[in-house]
Amino acid sequence: MHRGLPWIHGVCWVVALGLLASSASIDTAAAKPEPTPFESAHPALRSSLQRIAAGSRLWRDAMGLLDGTGRRAVLVTPDQVRVQDRGEGGRRRGFDPGVVAEVAPVPTEDSRVQEVLVVVNLPLLQRAYHERPNASYDEWTRDLDRIVIHEVYGHAVPYLVAGSLSGRCPDPMPGQAAEDACAIRRENAVREELGLGRRLDAGLAGLALIGRDSSARWGQRLH
Repeated sequence: MHRGLPWIHGVCWVVALGLLASSASIDTAAAKPEPTPFESAHPALRSSLQRIAAGSRLWRDAMGLLDGTGRRAVLVTPDQVRVQDRGEGGRRRGFDPGVVAEVAPVPTEDSRVQEVLVVVNLPLLQRAYHERPNASYDEWTRDLDRIVIHEVYGHAVPYLVAGSLSGRCPDPMPGQAAEDACAIRRENAVREELGLGRRLDAGLAGLALIGRDSSARWGQRLH
């Protein structure tokens, strides 16, 4: 998410606007992408995208705005991502296993944005599900959909509609009420359509499963 709500990014991931001292790339051994503005090779992420599109007019409208532009959000899992730390001699490392999700626009040399990379930490969500005997599969899918909504509709879509880094839609700034932040306002609008509750804070409390895990956190590097 933002610097308080950690969420995702896109293919051939490059760092956003020098806000981070790192860049990323995804492994290329993925299945062929689908011809849609929101894509994923992972079946759980594809299912989430389909559920959200089926229930949200706002989501479908955003897809309509992007149809034909060639701009897209690509949803991936942590195993498809490598982060390169420029400040450490270009050392590559894996995605932080404690981060729920992160987003990074992939700007061209002239700062145009055709692609946004969204990394969703499915292993973290799956572990939270399996570690709770009383957790339901419905809780798992609803948490996943909340995460995808925040990262894609809250962060990625504004970049893609603008087609540039000027589309940045941030999480709450210090001292700002969570519900007043750009990304959370957008997230809550889609949540309302889907009956997923309103997000009232900048943390993980709104997630049924991961919200109980104090070691998990939102991403802070990519947007």
